[in-house]
Amino acid sequence: MVGAGCGVAEGQRFERSAASMEQVARSVREDDDPAKRPRKIGSLAFADVRRDGARVYFELGEVIEGVDPYGYVYSPDERPVDDDLSDSVDSAFEHIRGPWYHWSDTY
Repeated sequence: MVGAGCGVAEGQRFERSAASMEQVARSVREDDDPAKRPRKIGSLAFADVRRDGARVYFELGEVIEGVDPYGYVYSPDERPVDDDLSDSVDSAFEHIRGPWYHWSDTY
């Protein structure tokens, strides 16, 4: 099931794209050149794909240009939580299935 933060059509595109996204998630590295990371994966187009530790973020876009990014997170090791109290970003994670979460940041 896809979280409430996603539209129905986006949720269907996610379901069709999840296997390809997982392949990318397993191969992307933190030090990869951002310009060489895939932006179109399966049925979805991403503004950015990046690794942060064990998590891989698939950013769909921003609510307002430059503010409040959102998308999906692949987190196979643990349920992601916003435990960084030193910044002004509030990260929310909603479980979709398996290692997949819908993610959004609010500044």
